[in-house]
Amino acid sequence: MTQPHSSSMQAVQIVEYRQPFEYGQRNVPTPQPNEVLIEVKASGLCSTDIHLLQGRVDLGQLPRIPGHETAGEIVELGSAVVGWQIGQRVTIAIDIACGECVHCLAGQTQRCPFKTRIGFERDGGHAGYVAVPAANLVLLPDNVSYQEASILPDALACMYHCLIAQGQLRVNQKLVILGVGGLGIHGVQIARLAGAEVVATSRRAHRLEAAQEFGAIPVNPIEDDLAKTVADITRGVGADVVADCIGTIASIQEGLSLLRPGGKLLVIAYIDELFQVPSILLFSLEKEIIGCRGSTKQELMKVVDLVAQGKLKSVVGAEYPLSQIHQAVARLEVGDVMGRIVLVR
Repeated sequence: MTQPHSSSMQAVQIVEYRQPFEYGQRNVPTPQPNEVLIEVKASGLCSTDIHLLQGRVDLGQLPRIPGHETAGEIVELGSAVVGWQIGQRVTIAIDIACGECVHCLAGQTQRCPFKTRIGFERDGGHAGYVAVPAANLVLLPDNVSYQEASILPDALACMYHCLIAQGQLRVNQKLVILGVGGLGIHGVQIARLAGAEVVATSRRAHRLEAAQEFGAIPVNPIEDDLAKTVADITRGVGADVVADCIGTIASIQEGLSLLRPGGKLLVIAYIDELFQVPSILLFSLEKEIIGCRGSTKQELMKVVDLVAQGKLKSVVGAEYPLSQIHQAVARLEVGDVMGRIVLVR
């Protein structure tokens, strides 16, 4: 079952590491029997895309089309696909897991050692079309726009996984988010929805203002005393959870210093290749450092439902056409956007 479409499409590609993205023509992919072809309507531009361009992750054979945050419309069904129809609006879970390993069988597909990822090891959504397994599709409610939906697989679902599954954040707990950007602003909302109190940091006033609007206590670490703020709201005990959305040696050390005994430091970002951890502080107070990545399809489905209900807001800070990828990347690197940059079609 097919719907006519062009044989070629516009796409953003990584042709060579540490060189700019290339924008040009690619053939429209042909879906395999268990796959569908999506006409992409919007895709989120993530800092991870820049990491990929720099060669920090092995993408296999180049060129590669990045883009792991995608929303669009089904335009073609593979011969073995059932339960889906042409014209349905969808977003896409990133991980293509094996479904058979011990992690997959436990429902922890984000840990699957055999997974491939859309926009990483296989072509992603920064293009006119993308072919993906039907098993990765999540249906979109009519009241969630393509722009809002495009960033749900990472900016929201990842933070939901980090805070709820990994951090086990609960009512009345105290959370510190270090670096309230495209991930962190959604983390504020998820934490408040869970009933936690949130301190959010940034050196940029517009980001702090947005975090405060969503219910966080804003702290500019240059002007304010973060340690004192945390001590005041926790009566000197320390935070239950710290979410590090910066990913540097300094942020890891700061995050550990803010935790109560037994507190959890969630490592979400990765700027520095190595971390340095004061071992006595770690073991003597039984603090935990927990890696966080991705999400399960079930967590993405939960996030889609919460956005549709108006309980979470997908924060899109700027929109660019796909052809203006270089302007969008420059804007991302400047860091003046609150929320995600979305590439629209």
